[in-house]
Amino acid sequence: MRTRSPNLLSSLVRVAIAANIFANVFAFISPSGNPQNDIAWAKNLETTANSNRFLFIDLQNHWSRLFVEGLLSNQGLSDLLVSSDSINRFQPDRLITRAELASLLEITFANRNVPKITTRLNEPATKAETIVAIARELNLSSKATATPQTYLLSMYRDALQVPDYAIPAIATLTQAGLVTNYPDPRILAPKSAISKGELAVLLYQALAYQKKLPQLRSPYAIDPDRRMWDVDQMEVTRLEVSISRRTVTAFHGEIKLKTYPVAVGRQGWSTPVGNHRVMQTIEYPAWQNPFTGDVIPSRDPENPLGDRWIGFWTNGKDWSGFHGTPNRESVGTAASHGCIRMYNEDVRELFSQVKIGTIVRVSQ
Repeated sequence: MRTRSPNLLSSLVRVAIAANIFANVFAFISPSGNPQNDIAWAKNLETTANSNRFLFIDLQNHWSRLFVEGLLSNQGLSDLLVSSDSINRFQPDRLITRAELASLLEITFANRNVPKITTRLNEPATKAETIVAIARELNLSSKATATPQTYLLSMYRDALQVPDYAIPAIATLTQAGLVTNYPDPRILAPKSAISKGELAVLLYQALAYQKKLPQLRSPYAIDPDRRMWDVDQMEVTRLEVSISRRTVTAFHGEIKLKTYPVAVGRQGWSTPVGNHRVMQTIEYPAWQNPFTGDVIPSRDPENPLGDRWIGFWTNGKDWSGFHGTPNRESVGTAASHGCIRMYNEDVRELFSQVKIGTIVRVSQ
């Protein structure tokens, strides 16, 4: 009868098995057969030069392997048990539930000061909500990126799929270099359910950001400084004004570039609804009072038009258009005589991106 070499058998038996790090603990197989001894033995793996690697049949050629091995070698996670029905398999492509995500976040970060996931626990966790949760655990400021929508459009080909609630967090983690996407770094797939391997990579990157693990490079990591194009230089082809939301959104084709807060017409002086086009663009406009005829010259700090004018409607006498304002508190309200007031810095930016003929759609 054939027998295996004792050394080979010993090395095979001493492989650490971790097929489900999201079940709250790891379990290991070792020659002793005693779970407590196995865990103690596993914790000492890093002290042995040739036994600090984890072997999983389904992980050896997987893109996440190095991150998973690094994550499982971390002392803070090494007490997690693995499901006993997944011998020799990590199952990197298995989808993660919200309950598993909540459990692993709590064990990984032990942060009592952040809200926990407590609803829809049996549903798969999406990549978007996972990134939002990790950003919260890392206490990363969602204001780190001044124009998160614009930034994401320059980084991901599917940026329009990012839910509104997740835009600031995903932009922040992307800018921090913590997002990895397989097989295409430019495809985020924010609404897709996240797999175990993807989550392991995100957690590793988060711990590396906290300097608890060494940095790892991956060809699938998004470079925060390499944009697909300079969105700031893209021409605005359409402006969509929402009177009820008090916003104007700039588009390049179907690509949403940026949304700005605005003030709209007050009762009795409503902003004209419908499809229009830019008809006038004036830098440093003067303003004439429609009731008295008095004129406030351009560059006057009291000029109610600020320093930019983008006219899009007229009845031959009166005009409506986008303009700045010295009254910043009015932005976000219904305060004008039919025009659309913007912060001066916003209307300057918009002014540089539109031209005569740009479409303006105003809706309730």
